Amino acid sequence: MFFNYFRSLKGKIKGNTFYWLITVILWCVGLFIAFVVLFKFAESVGWEESVWQAWQTFTTVGYGNAPAVTTLGRIITMVFSTLGIAFVGALFAAAFDFKTSISEQIKNGLMNNPHKNGYVIFNFPSANVVSRLISEWRMVEPKVPICIVDSKLEELPKSIAMLPNMHYVNGNTLDRSTYLRANLKENKAVIVFPLENNVPDSDGATKTIVELVELFVEESTRIIHILVDSKNGWMFQNSRSKSIDADLEILAVVQESQDEHSSTIVEELLLNTKGANPQTFYPEKIVGWTWGELQKKTVEVSSAQNLRCNLFAIVKNSVPDSCPKQETKIEKGDALSFIAYEEFSWEKFEESLVEVNL
Repeated sequence: MFFNYFRSLKGKIKGNTFYWLITVILWCVGLFIAFVVLFKFAESVGWEESVWQAWQTFTTVGYGNAPAVTTLGRIITMVFSTLGIAFVGALFAAAFDFKTSISEQIKNGLMNNPHKNGYVIFNFPSANVVSRLISEWRMVEPKVPICIVDSKLEELPKSIAMLPNMHYVNGNTLDRSTYLRANLKENKAVIVFPLENNVPDSDGATKTIVELVELFVEESTRIIHILVDSKNGWMFQNSRSKSIDADLEILAVVQESQDEHSSTIVEELLLNTKGANPQTFYPEKIVGWTWGELQKKTVEVSSAQNLRCNLFAIVKNSVPDSCPKQETKIEKGDALSFIAYEEFSWEKFEESLVEVNL
């Protein structure tokens, strides 16, 4: 009768492995306490001895020292040893089921994104695009976490799912819970890809997702969207999301028609074939220098330290200028864009610039 009840209880909460595990744990603890109390009074022993006997019985170790000597004590031991074996076995089975269930939920995108300070991608573009993105991001940030949100994928491709610090959220982009499970507030950038790469109407869906994302992020969180058709850019005029043209690589073709050499340079930068370039840095110690002075000192320091780096642009009031005048002053709040192929520490480099200038 008891075991029928036990089976029916498992059936009622089947599928919820967490509650099943908790139920088994509570039963094990309850039986253990009951045995300790009953054995103590049946055998007239101390609490320590009773606990010791309970542990021996439930784990089936059975050292045999000071066993039960009274009839009641032996009956209690037989009953609880039988129950103990069943419940301890059920405990290990429940723990295994719980672990397997968690793994399946993570695999199928049903768990909340546990990562912080990473990137969240909406609408899985393709394994190739995501692999390239991950490669470029982690060239600069080796352990940065990445979460992918999609409603069409059953699970991530193995080539991506097996990478460290990856997470997947399966959810409808019109469902509020999807954005909560993606943990957008805790991450630093959200990238929204179009539902269909070659369909301009997908920009409308992208606009909707961007607006919803803005409801769930902090002011510091960057939002980027991929635009299929540049003519649809008007929809994002009041959005704080940064637009990137899906056909950006076409720029290389345009350059090729004008200059036979420049297309390779443009393609190298667009595809990040030699690292995530250019990189933006914020000067502190060289504020007041001119662009010409910085160019000259950059050559000196990079040559002395055998660094492959080059000035690319200066950014004033969020407006980049890749060809400023030599007398242009570097002011507080400006940013500098560099191209560097080796490990490049701006702090150390700026310190070296100042030392060379002394």
